[in-house]
Amino acid sequence: MAAVTWRRPGELLCGSAILLAACLTAVHALRLAAGVDAQGLPFALAGVVLGALAVDGASGLVHWACDTWGDERTPWLGPTLIYAFREHHRDPRAMLDHPWTSVNREPGIAAAVGLLLLSLPALAPLLEGHVFVYGFVCSFIAYGASANQLHQWAHMPSPPRPVRLAQRFWLILSPERHARHHRGANTVAYCISTGWLNPTLDAVSFWHKLERGILWIKHRRARTNMSRAENRRLERT
Repeated sequence: MAAVTWRRPGELLCGSAILLAACLTAVHALRLAAGVDAQGLPFALAGVVLGALAVDGASGLVHWACDTWGDERTPWLGPTLIYAFREHHRDPRAMLDHPWTSVNREPGIAAAVGLLLLSLPALAPLLEGHVFVYGFVCSFIAYGASANQLHQWAHMPSPPRPVRLAQRFWLILSPERHARHHRGANTVAYCISTGWLNPTLDAVSFWHKLERGILWIKHRRARTNMSRAENRRLERT
């Protein structure tokens, strides 16, 4: 992974926001743990798990949409978000050359803002009195903020040892599970946070059915990077 030079003010700002988000995540995790008793523990854990599942599903939805609709010329999203995903398919290991400030810039800044709002004194009684909600929100922000980094680690040949352990125990996306997405036409295993939802969504052909549904409703051609024959085949299935 490329090093950060801090030569531009933007890099310093992004790095500071990412580090702030990491620190605030730890603070809220400790606050949640300190405020949970034996009776509330199952609700807090359920919130954490569902928050992680929600992020995994959201990451899959964004990934699928950017892989399936539009192209690099699409207004607003094309030159940035769609381009990034299409470039990643052309060269999956290119993201390893990006510095961590670039990889985590947008989600890190968004997470820092969200966690600062959660830190407002007026919200403390509400969150601590509803541990399920607190667990869900903290988990959603934490996993959402790190989704790009988890994706990069899934492509890294030798990530840090704690990361490898987390991948082995299915806490985050592993290279073996993510490799399925980069085989063939890149139409499976879209979720890139934990990857927990990929087996179920792929087993029921969720993305294929969603694509067919949109084609039927909108009559809009998907996968502009596909040939016309491939699109006709998709519309007939």
